[in-house]
Amino acid sequence: MLRDFFQLNAPFDTFDNQKFVAHLRTSKHICNVLYEPDKLEDQKIAGITFENVSFSKTLLRRLTFNDCSFIDCLFIGTKLEWVEFHRCRFIYCNFYKAVFRNVYAKPKQFRQAITESKHANIAVHLYQQLRENYYSESQREFKNEAEYGFAKWKRKNDFVQARRLHFGIHQYLLPHLVSWMYDFLFGYGYRLRNLVTTTVVALMFACVLNYYCADKLFAEPVQTSFIKTLYFTLTTMTTLGAAGYSPNTETGYIFVLINLGIGISILSATITAIFKKLVR
Repeated sequence: MLRDFFQLNAPFDTFDNQKFVAHLRTSKHICNVLYEPDKLEDQKIAGITFENVSFSKTLLRRLTFNDCSFIDCLFIGTKLEWVEFHRCRFIYCNFYKAVFRNVYAKPKQFRQAITESKHANIAVHLYQQLRENYYSESQREFKNEAEYGFAKWKRKNDFVQARRLHFGIHQYLLPHLVSWMYDFLFGYGYRLRNLVTTTVVALMFACVLNYYCADKLFAEPVQTSFIKTLYFTLTTMTTLGAAGYSPNTETGYIFVLINLGIGISILSATITAIFKKLVR
C-alpha cells in the first residue's frame, strides 16, 4: 500500500519510453517505476501487473490493456484517450484530476481503486469522469454502475467534509442516514438487486402481516391460507383491491393502505427498473 497516496513508495526507478516499452515485452511484473515521458501511445499490453508505478501527468492514448493489474499506481493528472481496459483491476490507485475521454472500462474494475473515506473526494472525481465518459460514448450498460458509485462516494465525501468543517452533528447526520438508507434499500435507484431484495422483503412482510391479522381485516371471520393471503396482498398492491375480499373495519382499511403504499412506492419502482434492464 502507498504510504503517501500522492507519492510512490521509495525506492523507485525512472523509465523513459524506450526502457518502459522494452520491459513491457520482457516482463510480466513492472514494479517501482516512475514513467517520465509525457506520452505513452499505440501499445497493446496483456497480462502485466503494474505495482507502485506512476503514470502521473502522462497522456495515455490508443492503448489496450488485457488482463492487467494496477496496484498502488498513480494516475494523478493523467489523460486517458482512446484507452481500453479488458478484465483489468485497480487496487489502491490515485486518480486525482485524471481525465477520461473515449475510454472503455467496466466500472467494477475500479471498485478497489479507492477504499478509504478520507480519499472520498478523489473517488467522486473518478466516478464523475467515468459517468461523463459513458454518457458521451453511449455506453449505457455501464452508466448505472457509475452513477451508483458517484452517489455512494458523494455521500461519504459530504460526511467527511462536514466533519472537517466542524458542522454541527444535527446539520449532517440526518441527511447522511437518509442517504445511507436510500443506498441500502434501493441502491440509489441504480442497483436492481437492491430494489428486488427490498421488494421481496416488503412483500413477505406484508403477507405475514395480512395472514396473522386477517381476523382484524374483515368484519366476518375468514378462512386463511398462504395462497389466499398472497393473492390478497398482490392484488391489493397492484389493482387497488382484491376481488371478493373487502375490508369492513377501520383496521382493515389501514392494512389495505399499507399494502397500497408498498405497491405504489416499491413494487412499481422495481418493475420499472426490471423493464428498463430488459429493453436496454
